[in-house]
Amino acid sequence: MEKSIANDGSFEHNIFIVWQPEYNLGIPIIDEQHKGIVSTINSLFYAMQNKHGESVLKSVINMVTEYTHIHFDVEESFLRKCGFTDFKKHQEWHNELKRTLSNIGNKSLWDHNPQEFLNFLKNWWIDHICEKDKIFRDYLLEGK
Repeated sequence: MEKSIANDGSFEHNIFIVWQPEYNLGIPIIDEQHKGIVSTINSLFYAMQNKHGESVLKSVINMVTEYTHIHFDVEESFLRKCGFTDFKKHQEWHNELKRTLSNIGNKSLWDHNPQEFLNFLKNWWIDHICEKDKIFRDYLLEGK
């Protein structure tokens, strides 16, 4: 009897970040975009587990860069519309993150080091998405 692909152990790789309900901000488009970022992080991790990290690194960097610009535009639009008092500070965090993303991406490509980029993405997830974005969540949801 043939063994199906689902039972041959090929799906036993762990993902890097498992989405948790507490990651939701309660703003559907932002939550979906955050899930997209997590999916990209997990895709890089999966490729690295399968010894393809270097071959997908440039594509992942390009995808994250484009996605980040779209995501930040959406976030900033929400913040502007609700008159978020720390808008400039949050926007500067975004600008700094874009600069860092570019620098780390280029360095990771130059060094052929997908682990460096994965570490950056993990730290971004923990710091910006799980911490800094929660600062404006209540403000947006309550329309303060």
